[in-house]
Amino acid sequence: MQFLQSLSFGTPLALWGLLALPVIWWLLRFTPPRPQSIKFPPLRILLRLQTQEETPDKTPWWLLALRLGLAAALIFAVAQPHKNDNSATKNNSGPLLLIVDNGWAAAETWPKRLDALQSILDQAQNANRTVTLATTTPMLNADDFTAMTAHDAANKIAAMEPQALGTDRVATIAKLRRAHVEAAQVIWLSDGLDSGTAAKFVSDLQTQFGKNITALNVQKPLPLFALARPTIEGGDIKVSALRSETGPDTPHVQALAGDGRVLAETTLNFDGPSNATTAKINLPIELRNDIQSLAIAGQHHAGARQLLDDRWRRKTVAIQSSAANLSSQPLLSPLHYVINALQPYAEIQQPADAGELKTALDTGLSMLVLADIGNINPETSAAIKPWLEKGGVLLRFAGPHMAATTDDLLPVRLRGGDRNLGSSLSWETPQAIQSFSDKSPFANVAIDNRIRVTQQVLAEPDADLAVKTWVSLADGTPLVTAARSGKGLIVLFHVTANTDWSNLPLTGTFVEMLKQIVDLAPAAGSNTAAANTNTDVASSYALRLALAGNGELKSPTAAIEAISAALFDKALPSATTPPGIYARGPQERAVNLDLAESDLAPISNLPGGVALQSLTPPQSIDYAPPLFILAALLFLFDLLATLWLNGAVQKRSFKTIAIMILFFSAPSILSHVTSRAYADDQSNTHAALETHLAYVKTGDTEIDQTSAQGLKGLQLIIQDRTSASLGDAIGVNVESDELVFYPLLYWPIVASAQPPSDASVARLSSYMKNGGTIFFDLRDAGSDIGSNAGANSEALKRILAKFDIPALEPVPDGHALTRSFYLLKDWPGRYTGGAVWVETPSIGNQANSDGVSGLIIGSNDYAAAWAVDGAGQPLNAVIPGSEHQREMAYRVGVNVVMYTLTGNYKTDQVHVPDLLKKLEQQP
Repeated sequence: MQFLQSLSFGTPLALWGLLALPVIWWLLRFTPPRPQSIKFPPLRILLRLQTQEETPDKTPWWLLALRLGLAAALIFAVAQPHKNDNSATKNNSGPLLLIVDNGWAAAETWPKRLDALQSILDQAQNANRTVTLATTTPMLNADDFTAMTAHDAANKIAAMEPQALGTDRVATIAKLRRAHVEAAQVIWLSDGLDSGTAAKFVSDLQTQFGKNITALNVQKPLPLFALARPTIEGGDIKVSALRSETGPDTPHVQALAGDGRVLAETTLNFDGPSNATTAKINLPIELRNDIQSLAIAGQHHAGARQLLDDRWRRKTVAIQSSAANLSSQPLLSPLHYVINALQPYAEIQQPADAGELKTALDTGLSMLVLADIGNINPETSAAIKPWLEKGGVLLRFAGPHMAATTDDLLPVRLRGGDRNLGSSLSWETPQAIQSFSDKSPFANVAIDNRIRVTQQVLAEPDADLAVKTWVSLADGTPLVTAARSGKGLIVLFHVTANTDWSNLPLTGTFVEMLKQIVDLAPAAGSNTAAANTNTDVASSYALRLALAGNGELKSPTAAIEAISAALFDKALPSATTPPGIYARGPQERAVNLDLAESDLAPISNLPGGVALQSLTPPQSIDYAPPLFILAALLFLFDLLATLWLNGAVQKRSFKTIAIMILFFSAPSILSHVTSRAYADDQSNTHAALETHLAYVKTGDTEIDQTSAQGLKGLQLIIQDRTSASLGDAIGVNVESDELVFYPLLYWPIVASAQPPSDASVARLSSYMKNGGTIFFDLRDAGSDIGSNAGANSEALKRILAKFDIPALEPVPDGHALTRSFYLLKDWPGRYTGGAVWVETPSIGNQANSDGVSGLIIGSNDYAAAWAVDGAGQPLNAVIPGSEHQREMAYRVGVNVVMYTLTGNYKTDQVHVPDLLKKLEQQP
């Protein structure tokens, strides 16, 4: 019975042929065999009158059984029976509860997990079992624990993706208990990590569902690496890395820019048995401010990536004051409290004069602080205004000098004089601060109730004064105002930077307020605009880029709600606040996974005799080939039996019979001997009869799939826009496959790539010399074969070490590749900025290949930009990202293909008039 449950058919409709067996039996039963022919010598008859030979009038039962067996064998063979032996579902029946760990740790082997789940569900479908599906990561939508058919569960799993969150198995048990789920068997597909909950999870499952619990894990490469929260140590970024198990691996951590460039890379060295280590990344401040994330190379999951936001971008702040240097009495200095408040968050400069200040402004200063400077001299003002236009932040503090005279670098108009206790414009008591508005940059700052203001400069009443006010006193008069100046921002504290007019500088509120203003300033050396004023700053941070479970950034779903600015610093990764980059105007904040060493501990001992099994692919046994062979043998026996019944065997020698047996057996024997050669011949014939693009198989399933999808997308574009007709892309192994049939070979580079054998080098060299082109793609915008070499560049050097490579150069202006179909100046792919290199033209090369470079090297990950799904829709986002960039990437691909197919004919003088006409039409 279990055998029948595990048996399935590739063509089940063929089994209807079994209904014809009774008809075949009836026809054979009443169809006598051919009468035996006997010569008629009269004398012989007279001698043997006593011997009577009888010819049967019906088919003998044994021949009837033989022929029915032959028919049944053919019917079953056509039905393609096969058996999938999956130990997880073997000898089980009844409702199945399938629990899947779909957190970040499962992303590394997600395709294998989907295959394993599909195998389990195939067995459940054959056994007609209902399936309840549960996942262990928090989900935004309510969990659906409705029992469904295995087919519906398979459709649901096909749409499932790993999440950039950790597992919460305890919460899953509680949900299952509340939903009153029933199951005869529970299969838990684990991510292999304990996370401090595995033992309790299994124990709770046994309590609720009984002892029939199976814990599975897809075998994956260990150790698994991840990143903990980085920190700043001096001018360096201190990276903390974790691993699941000890091993010889020494991975690399990379600092990545927003456009995918690798800005820096360092090795993670784990000492001895320790599963945690640290490393430092040191970059100039300008480059450090371009870092968007830190990532471990080769790890494709969210745990291996930490996003950096505005708070990590180092700012430079210049501070000047009208007061003399009070080094002997620092607490009286207008700069003392400001410097101490900003020191942890920025690099402080104190220009001595207008010349030094201008130099600082020209180098890309983030923020300028002026303490009680009432009238800025014209030379300084002329330097500040262009800097403000580009996005700088000017922070000013009031004081006696500002009360006496003012200038035009203020957010509001001020009244002459100041307001203090005991003056004509006085308070009876010192004033406190009103609560901060939700739209104020200080929305998440706690107010110290002890703050009191005794003196201030007053703003002239104006129609937009309320809009420009960030902080007000208890009586409604402004304490902090701000206004835009070009792309920049001017902020004014209406009190002094020291304790002369208030005790604000003595409180932590003052430090947090200055920190928020620094966050509004652009990074050092950039031309990024400062944050908007309160008129156009939202009260919440909205998710701009979500971190997927595989570690990639993607567009978020509309269901994710914004996070209040006041609560953002307390936000933790969850279904409602997933990891990613959140934006509030031009401000950016990041939510990251906060992993510890215990989060990567592998599952060891589980209670109740449950062991974590390594799920291997099910053993599939195909019964069709032996059934066809059985049918052939039965046919042979039927033939011999027919000859015997007809008396033919008596008249032929055994030699003849042996020849007949050999004749019918030869095809079966030869098929095993020549099957591989025939398949190779068929493949080569297919490649020779139609033009195909080819890609080199790297051994990395994900990269090979991207190459196939990328060339498929490029093939569709070429067929739509050109007269070229291309067949489907073919993956080749450079060590064994024949390459002569393919005009273009796309070769994606992986960091672990090893050089080809000497025989392959000879074949590849001959391929290029005889007109073939190899397009090496480093797939990393930060890598190049020039001065900027990364891990993939080193791998390319290893591959090409044994080749006789001619001189290379970036594609020059006027090269045939720039105009083989489109007129191109840049070479974008998924990334931008990387150069494309070709062979320097030589007479010898042109003679054999019509001037086509046998080697093209790029670095912008072209296949990922070209890749499409079954519906022809792009699969991967381009970075920084626009449809124009993807269109230009397609044009690069079209030019490369047309260049390899047509040679350098576009460089002929006959095309000059047409090219000049096209150039005139360019925008």
